[in-house]
Amino acid sequence: MPTLSVRISEEEKKRLLRYGKVSKTVREAIELYLNTKESQTLLGKLEELQRKNVVKTTAFQEVEMLKEDRRR
Repeated sequence: MPTLSVRISEEEKKRLLRYGKVSKTVREAIELYLNTKESQTLLGKLEELQRKNVVKTTAFQEVEMLKEDRRR
């Protein structure tokens, strides 16, 4: 596993220690950051698809389609 070295202030270290080991907290933060970036990328792709393929249904029609699908 690669090692990451980061300089942080004593205040930042104290704040991080409130939530457990600094290394664990930093790993969780990196995972959260990566998940957020991946979600943003996927949402961007979804928006692009929605612009290209506009669906013209009402909320009522969508609810009816969901109900029908659940009955199957």
